[in-house]
Amino acid sequence: MSSPSRPTRAALVALALAATALPAGLGPGRAAAQAAQAAQPGVRGFADPSPVRVNQIGYLAGADKIATVVSARTTPLAWRLTDTTRGKVVATGTTRIHGTDRASGDHVHRADFSAVTRPGTYRLTVGDAESEGGGDGRGGSSVPFVVADTPLYPHLAREAMQYFYFHRLGTPVLARHLQSPAHAHDALHPGDSSVPCYEDWCGKQRLNVAQSWADAGDFGIYPVNHAIAAWTLMNLYERRPTVHGDSTLRIPERGNGRPDLLDEVEYGSRFLSGMLPASGLASHKVHNHRWSAFPVHDVAAENAEPRSAMGPSTNATYAVARTDAQLARVLRPFDPARADRLWASAQEAWKRAEAAPDVDYTDATPDAVGGGDYPDSGNDDDRYAAAAELFLTAQRRARGAEDKGSAEPYRQAVTGSPHYGTISDFSWADVAPLGTLSLLAVDNDLPAADLAAMRGRLKAFCDEVIAVLDAEGYPAPIPGSGPYPWGSNSAVVNRMLLLGTDYDLTADPRALRAMHRSMDYLMGANAMRLSYVTGYGAYHETDLHDRLAWGRYPATPYPRGWLSGGPNSTLINDTATPTGRPAAKSYAGPGTAPAAWGSKENTVNWNAPLVWAATYLELTTPDLAARTAAGGGAEAAVRVPRTPRSAAPVAVTAAGRTPRPAR
Repeated sequence: MSSPSRPTRAALVALALAATALPAGLGPGRAAAQAAQAAQPGVRGFADPSPVRVNQIGYLAGADKIATVVSARTTPLAWRLTDTTRGKVVATGTTRIHGTDRASGDHVHRADFSAVTRPGTYRLTVGDAESEGGGDGRGGSSVPFVVADTPLYPHLAREAMQYFYFHRLGTPVLARHLQSPAHAHDALHPGDSSVPCYEDWCGKQRLNVAQSWADAGDFGIYPVNHAIAAWTLMNLYERRPTVHGDSTLRIPERGNGRPDLLDEVEYGSRFLSGMLPASGLASHKVHNHRWSAFPVHDVAAENAEPRSAMGPSTNATYAVARTDAQLARVLRPFDPARADRLWASAQEAWKRAEAAPDVDYTDATPDAVGGGDYPDSGNDDDRYAAAAELFLTAQRRARGAEDKGSAEPYRQAVTGSPHYGTISDFSWADVAPLGTLSLLAVDNDLPAADLAAMRGRLKAFCDEVIAVLDAEGYPAPIPGSGPYPWGSNSAVVNRMLLLGTDYDLTADPRALRAMHRSMDYLMGANAMRLSYVTGYGAYHETDLHDRLAWGRYPATPYPRGWLSGGPNSTLINDTATPTGRPAAKSYAGPGTAPAAWGSKENTVNWNAPLVWAATYLELTTPDLAARTAAGGGAEAAVRVPRTPRSAAPVAVTAAGRTPRPAR
């Protein structure tokens, strides 16, 4: 099999993108939102044919409501908003010309109808209503959408969480816990309880790495990528500990007195401690010796494939340390014995990583071809993120008199790190911001001035994200001045996490509005004219690069709530993702999932921030649900966005996972 070059950590950083900064009736809204979702029949020709691009689900009453209109016209176009239930035009106005959108090449206008706040179902018509498709300037009408004062996506967070049960390894996946019983199957890779080390790098030992999540469309398990997914879900819990409580998710552990979110993370993370051999560093990854069949119809045949633990790395060992330390912290109130074992594992992994701080996994490391590499030659960010989790857990345990004084070495590692207080984009390869975000989420005794400085950096970064969003023709919070990275949609949802954290700390409504605008992008207000979340929107993604789901498709639809990787113009090594397209249009078409891993893959570390964002938007609905005096009238005032002004560019790093080799 050919294996083209894959970007290393340095290459990811080199793909930095430049951002242009700017100045900073249906009374039951929930019923309207649910009705809008229930009415979605799936794709009709895959993509929305109208040049009027909106969030295909809808908008909260108090949120910004700005459609992107593709039109070659260089003069404003008239628009009107119709309440489809009453058959009444409730607002009119003219578009503001944005010009050429950098990421897509489309010439676009904006239609701002934010002043409309009355709940109901609407359709936006721009220009000539008889013309639906061209972007030729004559106009068209949007799909119907709601304005609501209750959650727009009342089921999305829980459906996105089901992604993880669907991808459990080491246990039968049962019909009663799935959206579609047809996806049930016998346990995948139960033999992970005894896995050899590839080419005997750890001698004749066999590692017990049983019970995990399949990383993506394949069945590999990778500590560095698992760690960021698990951190994201646990960070959501530490910020909002009442979310996804016991018996709220469809998982076998419901009813055990522990939050279902933690049950799912605990199951998926069981393999991590087993990645440590009797001595030395943790295995960097476990996967088959060749790529699995696509699709997998025969579970027994898949389980019979040779499978090994590949060589060790410092990064993977710090990933074990930080995940086990955080999990020990959140599980302690529910299972002290399990928490103690996790804490011991975390400390042991930290000690081993500290003893071998520069063992990198690279493209040249000998391994089998059946998985991605996740190469990384920088370890100081991993050390900082791990130190933060160990410090916070040790300090909490010290309050209970279990480990008096044990936090001090980790405190020194945190405050002495060059990454101390870092806030920036993050990915599996750049995890320093996760340490800072944990320091801002969990009570600790770091100097108040230091914590205030971290909050200030977060605010400044989010202001830059808002400026990027305002500068783009479509509501993307990632800049179109450069290529889109592999997994560009993960960059979107990770930035939504940062915006939500900023809102949690400052109550700045601009951050929450920007989160909603970013969700508009994912839900159809984008250059590909479809929702990137399976099952959501009139025109939504239907098939992703997943060996299990594709095996039942199209007779059984993909589960709802999976996030597609999104446009990728950085490295295209599949046969389905188009080349030579603008960044935002470098995305594979319908029915191409087996050969579209470059743009239509799904992964644990992409669905985890979707869970975070969807949960947070649901929880904060009341903050943007209030109606204003301008709402509900026959005619609504039209807000005109401020004229952009130039400012210094902001560096934004790519936030994708390691691209797969050709297969």
